[in-house]
Amino acid sequence: MASDQWIARVADAALAQFDSVTDWLGLAGGKNQGREYLPRNPKRNDGKPGSFSINRDTGHWQDFATGDRGGDLVALAAYLRDVKQGEAGRQLAAFLGIAIAEPQQRAAASDREAGKGAAAPAPAPSPRQAPAAADSAVFVSPVPDDAPPPPAAHARHGKPAARWAYTDAAGRVCFYHDRFEPAGERKQFAPLTLWRRPDGRLFWQFKAPPAPRVLLGLPDLAGKAAPAVLVEGEKARDAAALLLPAHPVLTWQGGAQAVSKADFTPLAGIEVWLWPDNDEAGEKAAADLVAALAAVGAGPVKRFNLALLAQQPGEAEGVATLTAGGELGAGDDAADLAARGWQATHLALLLTNPDALQAVTVQTSALSGKGEPAGASSPDAAPEKPSRRFELQERGVYFFEPDKSPRWICAPLAVTALVRDPQNSGWGLLTEFTDPDRKLHQVIVPMQAFRGDGAEVAGLLLDHGLKIAPSGKPRLIEYLQTAETKKRARVTTRTGWHPDGPEGASYVLPGQAFGPNDGAWIFQSDGGASTFAERGTLASWQREVAALCSGNSRLVFAVSMAFAAPLLYIAGSESGGFHLRSNSSDGKTTALRVAASVCGGPEFMQRWRATDNGLEGLASQHCDAPLLLDELAQIDPRAAGEVAYMLANGSGKARAGRTGGARERATWRVLFLSAGEIGLTEHMGEAGKTPRAGQELRLAELPADAGAGMGVFEDLHGYKGGGEFAKALDRAARQHHGVAFVAYLGKLAKMQQDVVDVVREAQRFFEAHCLSDDAHGQARRVAGRFALVGAGGELATKLGITGWAAGEAMKAARTCFEAWLSRRGGEGNQEERAMLQQVREFLRRHGEGVFTDWDRPANDTDKHAPRITDRAGYRRHNPEADASEFFIFAEPFRTRVCKGFDAAAVGRLLLARGYIARGTEKGREWQTKIAIPTEGRPRVIHVLPAIWDDDDD
Repeated sequence: MASDQWIARVADAALAQFDSVTDWLGLAGGKNQGREYLPRNPKRNDGKPGSFSINRDTGHWQDFATGDRGGDLVALAAYLRDVKQGEAGRQLAAFLGIAIAEPQQRAAASDREAGKGAAAPAPAPSPRQAPAAADSAVFVSPVPDDAPPPPAAHARHGKPAARWAYTDAAGRVCFYHDRFEPAGERKQFAPLTLWRRPDGRLFWQFKAPPAPRVLLGLPDLAGKAAPAVLVEGEKARDAAALLLPAHPVLTWQGGAQAVSKADFTPLAGIEVWLWPDNDEAGEKAAADLVAALAAVGAGPVKRFNLALLAQQPGEAEGVATLTAGGELGAGDDAADLAARGWQATHLALLLTNPDALQAVTVQTSALSGKGEPAGASSPDAAPEKPSRRFELQERGVYFFEPDKSPRWICAPLAVTALVRDPQNSGWGLLTEFTDPDRKLHQVIVPMQAFRGDGAEVAGLLLDHGLKIAPSGKPRLIEYLQTAETKKRARVTTRTGWHPDGPEGASYVLPGQAFGPNDGAWIFQSDGGASTFAERGTLASWQREVAALCSGNSRLVFAVSMAFAAPLLYIAGSESGGFHLRSNSSDGKTTALRVAASVCGGPEFMQRWRATDNGLEGLASQHCDAPLLLDELAQIDPRAAGEVAYMLANGSGKARAGRTGGARERATWRVLFLSAGEIGLTEHMGEAGKTPRAGQELRLAELPADAGAGMGVFEDLHGYKGGGEFAKALDRAARQHHGVAFVAYLGKLAKMQQDVVDVVREAQRFFEAHCLSDDAHGQARRVAGRFALVGAGGELATKLGITGWAAGEAMKAARTCFEAWLSRRGGEGNQEERAMLQQVREFLRRHGEGVFTDWDRPANDTDKHAPRITDRAGYRRHNPEADASEFFIFAEPFRTRVCKGFDAAAVGRLLLARGYIARGTEKGREWQTKIAIPTEGRPRVIHVLPAIWDDDDD
């Protein structure tokens, strides 16, 4: 091949890749003027572009300042590199991957040069932008592990002063960008990219990567939640990263003229702050960035107020200061500020100024094909043409309109139902889609989220893993708002039974429901991941867990309580709890874990260590289900009694809504089982509080020790000791759980009416066999709760859930009730017992200290008489009973003796028991007026010695 022929061929190929070749020659960053490209001439001190011109169509070039000129890009390469025409052609051919005369020798020489890191290897754009030349190489990104090392120096500029690695979000290198600062010359930049020849060989060359180009700093987007900062240039990016350490700082390759070639899609849905250079080019780049960010759905977008950066950084007593009188020169960026002493503390101080950031209006193209905002249709408007529509296809949602290609909006997204709460408020759309891990998501999009531009909707779906096109958000909003579905569903924030009319109620769990309208209910809560979970099979749970509970009254009782919880609604029973109490680690927590296995894994068991608000949320998430709470001592003793009362009472606190009115109270029905080394009375006593009888009744305390010398255990089923047995139960509960509750609810939902009579009959039978006719109503209320637990276990056994023998659950409930009754002290009124105990305790502790001796009155002149400063009344020796009787003044009786109780109720109780003298005043028979030496006839409560006759009440 003649020399002029192959050189012409190289020149033509170079012209076809004009931008790549001029970048390779170090001419990047020039201006376009028509078809003329005006870079700075690197061979002289060229202050600004204009005198050095290259024609894009012909390759003709000329420097009007020096008179140098040439006819093609080969001649330009020879001029810039100070080599002969033939050598310039060979270098260009090697760069372009073109075979020339003596191909084997020249290819070998080219490879040797590339291997030495000389500088100028390679290829053409990526497969997305293949060059015209058929034999061109392709861009390779990210760089594979088997790639040769990048050259250490540029053929003309030498070693770079700095090299930046542009990586993808995973940190894999995509290309490099070098900065050169030759002595006496202006700075130069050169991108360094990897290419693959048609024969598969990889090589590096100083050539710009094809668009779209990754941003520098992508890995920080995942690691930092603060708004992203965009600056121009790598050096500025390094400085800004030091000045704003909490923010991901990014830049793009190529400077102000290359904004359109960068890939800004990773910034979709992210707040972005722009920090432009302080010059005209910086302002133009900022405007281009605003448009580019709008196109990918980034936002909100703000920009630094450059005027405020013209301050002098300083420090006073270790605190950063900013004072007027600083400077901000033309072209200044973050690197210039850092050089003048700005530090991260100064930027932090600047950002406290509300004017430090200026809002940028992001113009988005949200118009439909009819010139109206997407999704904004008038109810009276004519129907859209069938050709303009959305379609849900296998690969996603597409938007079709006349004379345009289909637009991909997002990954497959189905609208399956319109949802609302039980009060017909809180409307929304139920959507279904899979995330990148192929996990199915059901996400409710609230209608109120469509207010404004609907960014909240896109953010919600993005957060759950839906892929959305960079410019597809307006169409996504339109797609959702115009979607039609006939299916309806109710959304609830609590588990359990929800009335469905005459057909009965539906039981709602996270992810599933049971009952006549099971498909019409959806559980949704902000309380975190659900702890209801299934593992194993019903048969494996019966074999590995339930069978080991048999013969152990506390374990059978705990499991039965889990099955009894759904019966609260059906039987109309009240909520309440049980507390397993012992002074040592004897299996209490194991009993809770076994009960938890009915509904879920170890996470189903909760802790008392929570605020009352937190326990309200737990109760709502365990409505009509067991709530298992370990370690009573972990709750604040000041709140323990009120929280126990709240859980059993079935409603939370009244709170104000956003408009000032009362918000709807949280309500629930719950059976809860607690455990701890102390009881409610002792725990409240640590805070100086005394539990009311109602609080103790709502949390029935029974000893965890079953009396067999093995803590809660009575039958170890062949295990060597209680510890080994507990470990076996714990392992089994971790491996087999949740399936029993689901199977139980599936059957229970079909026989709701039949269960009512069964439960009530069980409660009547239980009371008849466990209580006498004289039992107080308090004992009967608690007996009804124990009976409900027994009925739950027996029903689960009858339905084939537990695998136990008939009668085992009721036997365990009776055993535990008798233990509670024995500890309580009988079936009498607990509140009356507490009243009498408090009066007697006051007299025991203060009988000598606050009661004046009747025979030595307070005004006695005997100087040896005891001095009483806080007198509650008088005491007098009764010779017939050989005991003291007390005359308590009415006010101390009310405020001190009866503290925490109704004084009138205490007085009437004492009178009914014959412990005080009867008065004559109607309505105040428990008070008398009696003459006391030196005191006149005050109103008193005359306590008789008989108060000590029944001290074991």
